[in-house]
Amino acid sequence: MTALAYLVLLAAAVRAGLGLLAGSGPEGRRRVPVATVTALVVVGVPTLLQLTVAPALLGQLGRDRAAIGDGQVWRLVTSLVVQDGGVPGSVFNLAALAVVGVVAERFWGARRWVVIALASGVLAQLWGLVVQPVGAGNSVAVFGLAASAAAAAVRSGDRAGRAFGAVSLLVAAALLVAGDIHGGAAVVGATVGTVLTAADRRRRR
Repeated sequence: MTALAYLVLLAAAVRAGLGLLAGSGPEGRRRVPVATVTALVVVGVPTLLQLTVAPALLGQLGRDRAAIGDGQVWRLVTSLVVQDGGVPGSVFNLAALAVVGVVAERFWGARRWVVIALASGVLAQLWGLVVQPVGAGNSVAVFGLAASAAAAAVRSGDRAGRAFGAVSLLVAAALLVAGDIHGGAAVVGATVGTVLTAADRRRRR
């Protein structure tokens, strides 16, 4: 059931984001997704090493409340580049990063993409210390990016975009209430997306 919620959240956000791109003109649609490609390399290389020749990387870099409490605060970031879901989870996380990342970057641009991804990824780790003390994966950054597009669509999209965006955000809220780390990531992404959208509106006025 949780996996279905993840798929609904991401799919609805992607649809909402595509609607935003359709109304943004050719510039956004042609934008080269530099940040997404870079992130795929930064995450993909350690993930591949972890799954093949260096399985100890997960324990060394992943989120671990006890280790972070002992001063290993870098794990709040490094836990984004290794995976706790084995091969299936890794494939899903990287594929989701590619799809959601491209849509989000073509709408937000590379700099804002990085801000949203890092804010969602790192702050979600803090929520994870409460609800899932041990774990790893780039999925939290993906969920933050997805929710940022959903939030922008709710504020600025057409009727269909607002509907899909609302569905994505409702699922995110349900995940948060259920104590899911991805719900926390989505809330951060939605908040940043709402702030950025409001700032854009003020500039246009």
